[in-house]
Amino acid sequence: MNTSDIAAPALIKAGRRKRGSTRTKIVLILALVLPGLLLAILFKLVPLVRAFWLSLMQTRGFEEPSFAWFANYQSMFRDPTFLQSFQNGATVFLTLPVWVVLPLIVALLLFQRTPGWKLFRAVYFVPYMIAPVVVGIMFRQILAPEGPLNAMLIGVGLAPLAIEWLNGPTSALFSLTAVALWAFFGLGVLTYLSGLATVSQDVMEAARLDGAGFWRVLVSIAVPLIKPVIGYWTVLCMSSMLIWMFPLIYALTRGGPGSSTMLPEYLVFITTFEFLNRGKGAAIGMALFVFAALVSAFVVRRMYLDGKGERS
Repeated sequence: MNTSDIAAPALIKAGRRKRGSTRTKIVLILALVLPGLLLAILFKLVPLVRAFWLSLMQTRGFEEPSFAWFANYQSMFRDPTFLQSFQNGATVFLTLPVWVVLPLIVALLLFQRTPGWKLFRAVYFVPYMIAPVVVGIMFRQILAPEGPLNAMLIGVGLAPLAIEWLNGPTSALFSLTAVALWAFFGLGVLTYLSGLATVSQDVMEAARLDGAGFWRVLVSIAVPLIKPVIGYWTVLCMSSMLIWMFPLIYALTRGGPGSSTMLPEYLVFITTFEFLNRGKGAAIGMALFVFAALVSAFVVRRMYLDGKGERS
């Protein structure tokens, strides 16, 4: 009997087993991916498509909507409050380096086990566990003209600094941003600590033995090794500035004084639910989505890719 005649059935069986194993892997992958994909389509893609369709509708209160093409977008760009809201958002973006760098510095101090690091690790995360609306109500009392902060400033002889923090056209926006930073700061520290946990202690110890100080370790070791984590936190901070500050605005300033603290997300709310213009509110929401997507894509590209499109 020819040897090939004996080996052929074995090869056929091996091929069948391989195909069966491949099908099993495909089924397993689909079983794991499909639920998440369906949830993303149901709660992300479908609302996005519905919002875009609604933005093409002319709505007046509770009347039946009528198709208006891009009239809402034209009205939106002619609205000075819309332009002011994005200008305020750009101003808030100027504080992004503080949001990114300050938690990193604190996280590295905790990672190096600065005296009291266990206590501070818990203390820094506590503000993030407080509901944003509660944070807003609390700081509305603290930052009031007759509140504890101004009383303390007057008590230590710094009366010129005791201003109306939430009523000034400039101070209100930066007070709102400072409160938001305080509220989300602990999450940044925890995020960076998670990234630093992947860094070998031997690397840090070797740097210290070579005479590297804190800032040299931060710039030359910590930043390069956890660059993806920094990129992730940067994108998360930008999302916070654009779509997570609504509870703080609602509790602290309601967009005022005037429109000095009006941000796009809050403008979507008042346009849709106070002025009952759902079409224009959806149009503003779509503009906010496009702006956030473009800025996030730019940051991700800068953080993860070099100029040639390869991983740095």
